[in-house]
Amino acid sequence: MVVSWLLLACPLLAAAQRHGGGGATAGSGSLSSYSRPTGVDEKDSLKDFHQTMAVQATSQQVAEFQALVKTTEAAQAGLESFLQLLRTQNAAAEPARPDDPNRALDNVRSATRKFQEGFSPAQKAGLKDIARRLAKTDLDLEQEEKRLDQVLESKAAAPEIIAHAESLQKAVTECQNQQFALGREMSITQASGQDIAFVLPQGKSIVSIGSRSIPVAASGVLTKIADQGSQRTFKVELAADLSELQQNIFEILQAQLDTSQMCGQRVAIRQATLTPATPASLVVVRLHFERWICTQTLGRQTANELAEGDGRVEIKLTAAMETPNAAGSSALKITAAFGRIDAAGMLGEELRSGSLGEDLRDQVVQSVWSAARAGSDFKSALPLAVQSSAVIQSAKFQDVGVGGLSVVFEGQIKLSNEQADQLASQINQTLQTQSAQSPAAR
Repeated sequence: MVVSWLLLACPLLAAAQRHGGGGATAGSGSLSSYSRPTGVDEKDSLKDFHQTMAVQATSQQVAEFQALVKTTEAAQAGLESFLQLLRTQNAAAEPARPDDPNRALDNVRSATRKFQEGFSPAQKAGLKDIARRLAKTDLDLEQEEKRLDQVLESKAAAPEIIAHAESLQKAVTECQNQQFALGREMSITQASGQDIAFVLPQGKSIVSIGSRSIPVAASGVLTKIADQGSQRTFKVELAADLSELQQNIFEILQAQLDTSQMCGQRVAIRQATLTPATPASLVVVRLHFERWICTQTLGRQTANELAEGDGRVEIKLTAAMETPNAAGSSALKITAAFGRIDAAGMLGEELRSGSLGEDLRDQVVQSVWSAARAGSDFKSALPLAVQSSAVIQSAKFQDVGVGGLSVVFEGQIKLSNEQADQLASQINQTLQTQSAQSPAAR
């Protein structure tokens, strides 16, 4: 019973991770005594930036994972106590048993099931590799459990029982290391100033576009590319999630462009979409147009319709940085070019060379620019310790799957060892704050 209880306290076998976690010495006792992970193994190749973002844990998952780690820590402490009893008591004595293993096991299973069920489709896909490795760990644990059960049932001598218990402890330690590795993969476990890659906690900015407030989530990865003495150079990749803008683009353009002049132009935006066309993006607008003129007859004004039509317009947007920029001086530029225009007569003329086309293009550019620049805002995307060191060099639109759109910014940042330590500390503080504020933490 004690063996089953201890083994099953570490069942995280459906998650996944590509890098090893912090190492530990067999028989060290509790989880808190292990070395924390030091980042991505330099022998491993870093996966795509967007996959790293896709598997990043939410604040709620951080809290749930921390609860799992505490449960496993308690189980490991119980195993160490079990070994101490075996080493000190008479070989003929009956080993002590835990008071209520079923309750602890039920708690671990419930928390583990909830944690796994909370994975997004992207997390399940991005974390699948470690499932195969953890399946091997699961098999090792099962084998060690059976061996220890056999020697306990056979009333073997204490030295033989101790040897099998220590082998089991090594297997449990490996399971704990895999938990640490999983945490690193999902950006949960603590960062260190010596890491060769930093995953920045997600931040969110509120952007006012017209009368609407649009949240824009920003996230990023810093990957080391060079060493120069005590200074290291990192590649910076920041991403601004434009999914909220995509969902609201119709209402935004409708509010800005709809007009209903009695004598003049009447415009009604009927549909608008914003979709990726990597490395650009595409806005498609359907609209209704009318032109009315007014005449005076015997002192009485009469409105008459001069032209009417429906049209469809494609506008291609590209993103670029005009010049490499330092912190505080955003140089993001969004360029718009008309693509196919399905409109005839006066509406076609207005769209191709008139004020209606100019207004539509300008409003589209301004709306997308306002949201996209949030991703290049160092105050929200980068911790204070490194805001003044980063330089953004390029920008492009990116398809993030299922029609989702983001703007990805790439650049470089140089950090001293002291700045790297400050960066790691701020990342950890942010993750702890997000964890404390999550529903699972409460």
